[in-house]
Amino acid sequence: MNFIVIDTEGSDTLREIAIINQDGKLIYEAFVRTRGSTTKRLNHKPLTEIVRDLQNILPNQTIICHNVQHDRTILDKSFYKCRQQLPQAQFICTLELAQQKYPNFDSYQLGNLSRRLFLQVDNLYFRRVQAHRARYDAQFTLQLYLYLTSHSRIEDKPAMTVEKIVTTPSVKNPFSSSRVDDPYQNHLDFEHIYGSQFYHLKSLVEEIKQDKENQQSRGALILGEAGSGKTHLMMRLAKATLTTNRLLYVRQPNNANSVMHHIYSRILESFAQKVDIEGTQRTQLDLLLAHVFVNILKTIQQEDKTQKLEQIIQLLQDDSLILYERLGGENTQRNRDNWKYIETKITQWWENNYSASGYAPNILKGIIKYCSYKDIKTKDKVRRWLTGNELDSQICEEIGLNNWQEENLSKEDFALEGIRLFGQLSTLDEPLIIIFDQLEYLIHKPEILTSFGNALREIITHVPNSLIVVNLFPDRWQSFQGYFDDSTIDRLSINQLILQTPSTGELKRMLAMKCERVGTTLEELFKPEDLQIILKQSSIRKVINKASDYYHYRILNLPLPEELPYKNNASVEEKLMSLENALKQIAHICQSLLTNHNETQLNIEINNNINNNHQLYKDKKKEIIFDFETKKINTINTNSDEIIVDINIPLKEKIILNYLEENERLITENYHDPYVITDDDEYGKLVTIMEGFKSYDSTIELDHLALGKRVIPENLLITRNNIKLAVAFLNIGGSAFTSRVKNFNQLVISNRNIKFYLLRDEKEGYITGKVGLEEIDKLNYTENGSFLMIDKETRVIFELVYKMIVDINQNDLEVSMNDAIKVVLNRYANYWLIKEIFATNHN
Repeated sequence: MNFIVIDTEGSDTLREIAIINQDGKLIYEAFVRTRGSTTKRLNHKPLTEIVRDLQNILPNQTIICHNVQHDRTILDKSFYKCRQQLPQAQFICTLELAQQKYPNFDSYQLGNLSRRLFLQVDNLYFRRVQAHRARYDAQFTLQLYLYLTSHSRIEDKPAMTVEKIVTTPSVKNPFSSSRVDDPYQNHLDFEHIYGSQFYHLKSLVEEIKQDKENQQSRGALILGEAGSGKTHLMMRLAKATLTTNRLLYVRQPNNANSVMHHIYSRILESFAQKVDIEGTQRTQLDLLLAHVFVNILKTIQQEDKTQKLEQIIQLLQDDSLILYERLGGENTQRNRDNWKYIETKITQWWENNYSASGYAPNILKGIIKYCSYKDIKTKDKVRRWLTGNELDSQICEEIGLNNWQEENLSKEDFALEGIRLFGQLSTLDEPLIIIFDQLEYLIHKPEILTSFGNALREIITHVPNSLIVVNLFPDRWQSFQGYFDDSTIDRLSINQLILQTPSTGELKRMLAMKCERVGTTLEELFKPEDLQIILKQSSIRKVINKASDYYHYRILNLPLPEELPYKNNASVEEKLMSLENALKQIAHICQSLLTNHNETQLNIEINNNINNNHQLYKDKKKEIIFDFETKKINTINTNSDEIIVDINIPLKEKIILNYLEENERLITENYHDPYVITDDDEYGKLVTIMEGFKSYDSTIELDHLALGKRVIPENLLITRNNIKLAVAFLNIGGSAFTSRVKNFNQLVISNRNIKFYLLRDEKEGYITGKVGLEEIDKLNYTENGSFLMIDKETRVIFELVYKMIVDINQNDLEVSMNDAIKVVLNRYANYWLIKEIFATNHN
């Protein structure tokens, strides 16, 4: 079918139009010249002349547009204005095609579809700065049409066999959600489990509070296997303390050079968490500042006995959050004056008790600014400033804070001072609770673990008035001690709480509580023999997961899944020896089963037939078959039943796909939650992802690039066969962005055999400075460089793959890394990173 693609721009009648053919060749372009216009431009024509041109092009054509209703209306009105009639033509709408093919997409705008489907024109992805130029949009509309009317590479792959529940049971699955990802979630709490450990933690917080003279921090170590409920216990602690204490949650660091800054960034995210107090929601940082200010006023009252101050203190005594309601409307003079008074009093207190030097006074001003704003977007800009990143000067002017000078900033020192500042502020409030979780895999990252041990020592030593909680597997604690100094080990070990598998009675009560929540009972769902198997599992998570399996089996009539294989870390030689021993045992069993004494001599022949994917062992009456596809040894006997020995039963794709679907949904839902983006963290996440890919494909090599002593963006060089790809991150702003992107461009020009991507998250804002934009254009117009904004869809998949690899490493997702990566490469074959590295070769 022959067709043309048209894009029009204009609010009522034409402002500009572009027409390309099915090969992407521009066949017509024009811009409307209005009366009085002095602009000189190629193809600048009066509307009447453009309409006359279109009368020769459009008749009887098949026309492709994105949002036909818009383009056809513009054309109709333009022709009508010139007293002409739009020629007869057939229109096809790519917007409607996309809605039919992808009914669950959030947006069907051309730019969003082009980025989500990874469409390219001239090897470049869609750029918002060039959108709404008719020729540019027409080129991407063509690519979108070709994509929608043909099969993408991922769709050409064999369909994955995934069993999905299509029935709607009368009883909702009580066991569908068993994992607590962070303490701020709201899952059903099992208060009868680990009660003594919970009260021990609460008593430690109270002891820190009572120690007003020393204000010394304390440590606590929570030891439990994967799925034992460590994070669940932290959730219970959060529920009990969030209205009084500030609870801060830190997941594993991923970059040895910025561990302290990673901790500080996660603490800032935690402070942005909202707390519900009598129907009103304020962030943890708002609560901290309000309580601090009230207590500072009390110290001032010792010298200032005025009635006005006494009235203010009395008003705020019972409810310090009234402070935010009594300061006047935002952007009013009264509001500005009140916040200036608050800033003056708090900074005076700080300087009198601590010091006016260092980073802390400026961080303190940033905290006060953060709390002074109600608008979430403005708060987020201040929170980005609080990380120490240099921002666009326009943003700094908007939030009323001076920009950091990044080249003079030691990020690790800055971060420690920021964390210590929060501890010092908390001495006028309640003790901080700082929780470190998901640390197990650091044992395989000795450089990061060493840096983490040093950071933990500094925090325990220098951050006052805090309970430091570390969650770990028991065997990891033994290994971690080699990376911690004696003082850290002593401070943590003094309060060592072990989470043993609960008793059968406690587990049964836990399951019953889940059933009660959906209006059913264990007896209605399961048979006694089902419960016996369910309650034999080795952890809380496994008990709940097994109950979910039996729910599907009893209520939905789905087959029970095969047992998951345990992770076998034995060497190849050890595995071969085990296989040899297993075969000897089978041969011995077969001999004992022979009924004919004249045939007791068992001769086993080994036929190693790799091409047929099986090994065959024969005797006169028996065949012992090891099938590499089913991973089973089958002993077939004409006089006895089949004997099956399972060896390393493979996981089905549905387990991984269900994980990906559930977590992709959760990450998408939480996309707008408080999140601190730093280049060090982005780089660390990419390294983690690529190490997962490397475990699947050993031909991948990882390195980084440098440009002498010049400062360039954090980058990772990825090599696979003939592919060389360098991925870098640049989320800062201001002069630091400009200088680094200039250096990056020099790096790109100097390495023409490498393809470069420079990434920036759209949450960090688009670059507006003239020089910065010019450097971005230079990068995009090189043959081997691209500037890519990370939008929502790109971010979700990046975080999803990172989370999956971390969960596998932490044993929170009990699947093979190879199996998981294989599914990811198929499911997200069009994701830009996978597409660049693996092209079409990852079957």
